[in-house]
Amino acid sequence: MTNRADRTYNVNIKRLALLALPTWLRRPLAGALIYAGVSPLGRMLQELRAYRGATSYRLSHNGQVCKLRGALNDEFDPELRRIEIEDSDSAGNREAAAVWLREMGRWVMVPRRGAGAVSIHREGFSGTSGYDFWVTVPEELRTAETETRLRAIVNMYKLAGKRYAINYK
Repeated sequence: MTNRADRTYNVNIKRLALLALPTWLRRPLAGALIYAGVSPLGRMLQELRAYRGATSYRLSHNGQVCKLRGALNDEFDPELRRIEIEDSDSAGNREAAAVWLREMGRWVMVPRRGAGAVSIHREGFSGTSGYDFWVTVPEELRTAETETRLRAIVNMYKLAGKRYAINYK
């Protein structure tokens, strides 16, 4: 049994308008006037169907990691699907990194991202008040336009209080 909302109908509005005329009015001049009158309706129907498709896509995605990752991969990397979303406190890499501190004049070991309270990323350090999640994007997709669109999509789907950073690998 199919859902009624899943069915789509291909309707030729011009032909339907011509068939709705009485037979004695089906002449070339009357047909041309009818076509001119219903042509904008056909265009509006196409725009409405495109809007409905875009809206249902937006409504089927939300701030869940799997849905957000799917939306970003659908938009920017549909074949390889390399965009990842990681929690800032994920326990993936527990190693430490050596960082040169100028004011101390020596190397200091700092835990890598996800290994504790301090994180290292391309924008600097973040402590416990840093980012809630990371969007990891391949370096090939790094352009100003892509980053702007990526931020717009993430801002549309993420929860209101969540903070994120874009990380390129």
